[in-house]
Amino acid sequence: MTYKETLDYLYGFVDFEQQPGAAPERMDLAGIGALTEALGHPERHWKSVHVAGTKGKGSTAAMIAAIVRESGYRVGLYTSPHLVSLRERIQVDGVPISEPEFAELAERARPAIDGIQPGKEGMGSFFDILTALSFVYFKERRVDLAVIECGLGGRLDSTNVIHPLVCAITPIGLDHTDRLGGTIAEIAREKAGIVKNGACTITAAQTREASEVIREACRLRSSALVEVGVDVKYAHKEEAVGRQVVDIETDAGRYEGLTLPLSGAYQAGNAATAVAVAEALAERGMEITRSAVRRGLSALRLPGRMQVLQDRPWVVLDGAHNVLAAENLTDSLRRVFSARRVIVVMSAHRDKAVGALCRVIARCADEVFVPERRVMRSRQADPREVAEALRSWGTPARTAPSVATAIAEARALAQQDDLVLVTGCFALVGEALEVLCELEPEETRSR
Repeated sequence: MTYKETLDYLYGFVDFEQQPGAAPERMDLAGIGALTEALGHPERHWKSVHVAGTKGKGSTAAMIAAIVRESGYRVGLYTSPHLVSLRERIQVDGVPISEPEFAELAERARPAIDGIQPGKEGMGSFFDILTALSFVYFKERRVDLAVIECGLGGRLDSTNVIHPLVCAITPIGLDHTDRLGGTIAEIAREKAGIVKNGACTITAAQTREASEVIREACRLRSSALVEVGVDVKYAHKEEAVGRQVVDIETDAGRYEGLTLPLSGAYQAGNAATAVAVAEALAERGMEITRSAVRRGLSALRLPGRMQVLQDRPWVVLDGAHNVLAAENLTDSLRRVFSARRVIVVMSAHRDKAVGALCRVIARCADEVFVPERRVMRSRQADPREVAEALRSWGTPARTAPSVATAIAEARALAQQDDLVLVTGCFALVGEALEVLCELEPEETRSR
């Protein structure tokens, strides 16, 4: 198969990312279990870190991978969703899998994939298959460590067939309530499903309800627990557009003046979690140096996370797709950017808490454009309803026929001392990157 044919093949399987709810009503590990068995259990050939959470798990996973890579190890990184290319999800040493490698990998795995009866309910979803392919790739590239981000939840996520050295749980909030539960405690139980016997667990600062659940899960599974905010402390020294300096203190010592080339104060908490993971890996035999921590964090690049594409006026892209993420984003915008007005291009998935998301965005926006998307349209909240929700909070909002049109109208409205923000979901941010950077869309069918 060519790369384009490979994409057509993979998108021919049920893709719950495109559907409201983003997961089947009956979630289990049967599909990924059958796939990994048919492929010879590639996940048993490398060490791993498993990352779950509601907010910041992709950023934290990337930080962990960067630190370990700077310590001289070959590191695999599996994340989701992607922004522009599906290949972004599978990386080794910071480099996405190439188109020929991806096509050849899928070609060789196809007999195993087709042999598990993928049409049967619960067997062989798009995410199952992509996860299994990443596991095979990491085995064949002989990675020393793979950092694996959960797609949804934890306990029944396709990635939860690995047996990691360290588990990490980033901040937990209300998201995917139709699948994970309607309370913080219920969602935390699903996220804490990644905790494994004998593995160390690192958790970001959590609400009381989430902390209690995670502590109990660690107690039941004999997992040593390290908590940011309790065992690991951090403090800001400087914060500016595209840069912040933080101090992080652990039981092993103090890291002073760590530079993060990122906007958003919440990234300091992600960095503290990543440093704690790095120290836990060191305790388990990996040679993680303090200088590698500094180099890894300082060299980090995270597209779609308060990504600044332009100044005068500012153009900022952020994939905040739930209320917790949006609150973190808007707090950082107010603190870091001295913009006269904020003009927003917003789109949301309809299975999210759209009304609450609109409330947060409306508080910081002077005007909002809500476009029709090309990407993942089946999950898109109706632009007219989103615009009406924004107007109900007193913020002018109008719809646009396309992302390109919405961005053009927002930029035309903005003066030099204004800020244009593109946010609401990673699907919108990815399509905006295609528009603003003049990139050709990769998918052969609309997602």
